Amino acid sequence: MERRSLIKMLLGGGIFGLLLGNSSLRKGEAGFIRPPGAEPEELFLAACARCGKCAEICPLGCIKIAHGEQGLAIGTPYIVPVEGYCDLCMKCTEVCTTGALKPVPKENVRMGLAEIDKEICLARKGEDCRVCHAACPFYDKAIKLEDYKYPVVDPDYCTGCGRCENVCIASPQKAAAVKPRND
Repeated sequence: MERRSLIKMLLGGGIFGLLLGNSSLRKGEAGFIRPPGAEPEELFLAACARCGKCAEICPLGCIKIAHGEQGLAIGTPYIVPVEGYCDLCMKCTEVCTTGALKPVPKENVRMGLAEIDKEICLARKGEDCRVCHAACPFYDKAIKLEDYKYPVVDPDYCTGCGRCENVCIASPQKAAAVKPRND
């Protein structure tokens, strides 16, 4: 890519991102779980070229691209864990040419934060369920078992990959849900 084209793309993304800075997304009324290595939201929106390469390279297909219904965030990548979790392969960071997604060690990824609803959790209803605990890529760190039975999320280790939400067997609503981080 020519330097001039890259500069135009970055400036265009920056201007678009500044426009997005006044949207409800910035005010926390809505939020996205961004792919691993994403810059903080305002910087991410300014840097993202909306090229879709991250979604194309994702081996699990967990990265979606925002459409018109997402308002001014149109064209940006996000993850919906209940539909597909991120395996932290980091391929998306390798194809990002603008730095909106930066390489980061897997254990330092902070896309979101899992929460477990105690009212829905099958283990807390007396069933023998440890599915989220067993599926977590940071076994017995991000999700620990309280009293050897009840899953509890440790925010210091949770990457927000969404595997717990994706594999949760509670129905019709999942007990595990990943929310965007506000830090």
